[in-house]
Amino acid sequence: MPLAETRLSEAVSVFTYGGETLAESYGSNATVFFGKGAIVVVDPFVSPVQAAELDALLRRRDASPVTHVVLTHHHTDHALGAGYFAARGAEVIAHPLAAARMADEHAALIAVRRKDPDVAPLFEEAEPYAPSRLVAARLALEAGGLRFDVFHPGHAHTPGDLCVYATSLGVLVSGDLVSTGYHPNLEDADVAGWRAALESLRGIPFRTLVPGHGPPGGREAVEEQIRYLDRAGKTVAGTRKTVGEDEATSALALAFPKFRLRIVLPALIDRFRRM
Repeated sequence: MPLAETRLSEAVSVFTYGGETLAESYGSNATVFFGKGAIVVVDPFVSPVQAAELDALLRRRDASPVTHVVLTHHHTDHALGAGYFAARGAEVIAHPLAAARMADEHAALIAVRRKDPDVAPLFEEAEPYAPSRLVAARLALEAGGLRFDVFHPGHAHTPGDLCVYATSLGVLVSGDLVSTGYHPNLEDADVAGWRAALESLRGIPFRTLVPGHGPPGGREAVEEQIRYLDRAGKTVAGTRKTVGEDEATSALALAFPKFRLRIVLPALIDRFRRM
């Protein structure tokens, strides 16, 4: 699937492969901010190959270099492609806990994917890398005349989440705290912390929200994610697991018939059942 662009303004675009497979970066979004002489990228996909494709598109539009990359969390569909930009001198920003998980997990995941003929070409040049700047709480970032509030919302989707708020543009990049039309991955989540983080996003005066997966939207995206967590939790609670069968998977598919990324449902179900 070709890389698609949604242009929010002359200063902001969102790129995605759509879909829901590993080869499509599980449908994750890469958000690009075009400043004067500097470009900031948030979450440049699952592989250096895809990051290079994104870079080629950016260079056709703007000769400015990618100076900063912000990672919203450690999952490879958001973080692994940043190695491409790191090798070209970009500052890669992440939470310390995200950086630790990258160091612990990425090498093994790369090795596994290189053995899969369906995706091996995407990972031939992939290498683990370390973010060059760690943000534990909050960072005021300025690049190319644009200002960003990079902040840790607490342990929500993962222990090391970061959100990016472009203050003058009214654009909030939530990472996987919000997904639209995609089931969220709860394998590293703190559901109570996630709800609290979403409540805190309500206090930010953003106009446009870019989710981790799915199309950008407005302030309603936060409310829809809260409703999703409520409904998914109640759906799982009303089902039972028997030998060789789990009613919750079917129940969630019925509750959210158009949602993509059903591959994450086992982890979601397990997380809710352990609450």
